[in-house]
Amino acid sequence: MRDIIIEFSGWVRITPKNTKFVCIHDADKPDIDGEQWLALDHEQRGDYILEDVIATQRDCDDGDYTFIDVFEDDSP
Repeated sequence: MRDIIIEFSGWVRITPKNTKFVCIHDADKPDIDGEQWLALDHEQRGDYILEDVIATQRDCDDGDYTFIDVFEDDSP
């Protein structure tokens, strides 16, 4: 079966309270919201990733895509 590849780039603006981050280095650390993430120093921020980038894009206050391409991938 072939896959469909969607390649994109763009940006979104979201209210910090409306997005969640998860720690990638320590499963015992709780999830945090964007306000808590902003309070961290830059080194500590690197320990976290967005919990759900699709939800962040869906719930954003503003945004724009500069590139979207959809194509077929028939490689094995």
